[in-house]
Amino acid sequence: MRRSKLFVAPSSALGKIQRLYKLLVKEKVLFEEMACHINDRALRCTVLSLAQQNNQYAAELSSYIKCEGGREFPAFVIETPSSSALPAAPAEIYPDESGILAYCRSNERKIMLAYRKLLRESLVYEGLQKMVSYQSSGIVAAFMQLKLLSSLKKA
Repeated sequence: MRRSKLFVAPSSALGKIQRLYKLLVKEKVLFEEMACHINDRALRCTVLSLAQQNNQYAAELSSYIKCEGGREFPAFVIETPSSSALPAAPAEIYPDESGILAYCRSNERKIMLAYRKLLRESLVYEGLQKMVSYQSSGIVAAFMQLKLLSSLKKA
């Protein structure tokens, strides 16, 4: 009987994948919470789509590593943590939509930096490289949509 080869990512790559996973899950929760404080329907839907996209990409990263034989990768949880785990008084932290948009822009930089670091890593498996690349492109497109919507509101 022939045994299939398991994917063994370099420990530095696995660490970067785990950090990206955790960042995506954290930002998903924050985007959902912020969306509750946005009155403009189109803007709220765009921020919620960012949360949904982060959730999807985190699930893909988790599933991919588990399927390829990665060990001790954090389990993917679809449920949002209880409200006590969410940031306190977000309405005071982000008093208006422009504050929320500024926060989203700063998060774009954090997320894209995490993707760039992972893409610079020599990923052994081409499928993982492609997945990380298309996720990065998807994140760029989602934030571009948010910026365009924001600029339309100002005009």
